[in-house]
Amino acid sequence: MVSLFQAVVLSIVQGITEWFPVSSSGHLALLQQLFGFQNLAYDVFLHFASILAVIVIFRKDIINLIKFDKKWKFVYFGLLILAVIPAFIVGVLLKKYIIGSFHNPLFLGIFFIFSGIVIYSTKYAKEKKSEVGIIESLFIGLMQVFALFPGVSRSGMTISAGLFAGLKKQEVIKFSFLLAIPIIFGASLAEATQIFNSDTSCLILSVSLIITFLVSLITIKLLLKIISGEKFYLFGVYNFILGLIVLIFSIILKI
Repeated sequence: MVSLFQAVVLSIVQGITEWFPVSSSGHLALLQQLFGFQNLAYDVFLHFASILAVIVIFRKDIINLIKFDKKWKFVYFGLLILAVIPAFIVGVLLKKYIIGSFHNPLFLGIFFIFSGIVIYSTKYAKEKKSEVGIIESLFIGLMQVFALFPGVSRSGMTISAGLFAGLKKQEVIKFSFLLAIPIIFGASLAEATQIFNSDTSCLILSVSLIITFLVSLITIKLLLKIISGEKFYLFGVYNFILGLIVLIFSIILKI
């Protein structure tokens, strides 16, 4: 059972960490361990609330894309689907192991450190091309697979992959955020029954939806400015330090 206080805290954290490349799933897993419960269906609901902010901010791009009045729009849509496939396959095949990793703080620490190293490495990426192609789409999709595990940021992996591939920042941002829509909507549909059959009240779900949505709007706009200002790699430092802290505490608690 999620209390109102817990819902407010988790919603704020979700709204910030879903779009900042610091892993919302990892932060939610840490907080839920502190609160003494684990509710994956509620986590998925918070992710659904976050994706609504993307739809609002990128609504013009989405509307323009789904008109399908030009060949490049069909191609772009196909590239988004291609990038979804790796995470979908791995998610289905390894679902049991992925869920189990949410309960292990040792894995959580390792994944945070991994995410930090990848994101910091974007400091050395150089722009080479402006458009996403098949190779770039597949590479972004493969990197997104890591984000199935807690502590690995989905936006961190997809944006980093795009930067490593030499894509322009604005193109990377748009592709990464549009890619989040089918991934998160798919997960939401898969968990929809559990969400509405859980003991979480309508009040809690409503409050969570509103807070997460509003905080996500602010976070996305801040992230766009941060990436444009060449400071994206600094999120890697945060992930690495947090990973070390989690790793040290998990080892101490086991001793």
